[in-house]
Amino acid sequence: MLNVTELAIKNLKAYLEQNNIDSAIRIALMQGG
Repeated sequence: MLNVTELAIKNLKAYLEQNNIDSAIRIALMQGG
């Protein structure tokens, strides 16, 4: 498993705000939940 940095989390949140919930679910599954 790769460690997620705070910057990556912030970028991920910003990305999800611009997309739909389906994208959030897919990314969460890809990162191992």
